[in-house]
Amino acid sequence: MKIRILPSPAHALPWAILALLLALPFFSGPYLVYLITLALTFAIFALGYDLLFGHTGIVSFGHSVFYGMPAYAIGMLAHTVFDIKNAVVLIGAALLTGIVLGALVGWICSFTRGIYLAIVTFALAQISELFIFSDPRGITHGENSITGIRPSAVTIGDFSLNLFSGVGLYYLTLAFLLVVLAGMVLLMRSQWGQVFHAIHQNEERLLSLGYNTRPYKILAFSLSGAISAIAGSMIAFLNNIVSPAMVDWQVGAEILLITVLGGAGTMAGPILGSFVVVFTQTYASSLVGGGNWVYVLGALYILVALFLPGGIMPMLPRLLPAFSSGLARLLRRKP
Repeated sequence: MKIRILPSPAHALPWAILALLLALPFFSGPYLVYLITLALTFAIFALGYDLLFGHTGIVSFGHSVFYGMPAYAIGMLAHTVFDIKNAVVLIGAALLTGIVLGALVGWICSFTRGIYLAIVTFALAQISELFIFSDPRGITHGENSITGIRPSAVTIGDFSLNLFSGVGLYYLTLAFLLVVLAGMVLLMRSQWGQVFHAIHQNEERLLSLGYNTRPYKILAFSLSGAISAIAGSMIAFLNNIVSPAMVDWQVGAEILLITVLGGAGTMAGPILGSFVVVFTQTYASSLVGGGNWVYVLGALYILVALFLPGGIMPMLPRLLPAFSSGLARLLRRKP
């Protein structure tokens, strides 16, 4: 009788990765915890972008609006306009900002399609950045950024828990990622998700069947804005600063590349792309020095575009069975 080893690696691998992420702070240093928190934050952002790009087929160059402006909403509430340090209020305000901006941008963009829609999102990102630099009434601090926005530790009686820096923020970001991922899975299985996919595949056919696709596009922008706002909140807490670079259109272009690198339209692809980019940028900087890491990352994007046009993630299911069978033969080999 043959004993099958590792019967379903595709199902076991996510649980193994989750267990590793949960245990990682116990045997790693602060810098690695910071890097993985950064990667988890970009993973949330990439999932929000992929809802629009990979699942609905809408290309946006202005997603920095949904990432940076909610972070600035936190900065205004916590520092420049008010002095609110309640984390629930700050995160709630960021979420509301992402939803409202998503609905507004979605409504504007619903009047156009294709490359013209992408140009509109680019223009809106530029307008947002100009607003931040103009520093109306001193609420954005212009190019000086807003600092000191991190909420205080959560205190219950004599017990204090710091969820907004270090290991605490790591677990908070991981929890948000799991919630967003579960929500994305449920959304894509719902009727809304089916309509999003139909818009991606053939919007003209939907229109001919009598569907009004504009409300669904606005909904997709709103949901994407909410998810991106979570990422913006976490990165603001991580660095304890909100800067104009967060609303630069290049942030939207970077998250597009991350999503394409990992595999657009897949749940795990944007997460994988985020980890690849963050760690490539970090370790390539130490190897080649200075800003030369962009050449390494650029070469990686070119290789993926040439040889893996669907991204890295679609290739993995073909590699896992080969890896599993090779490991099984290795374990069965007699000494």
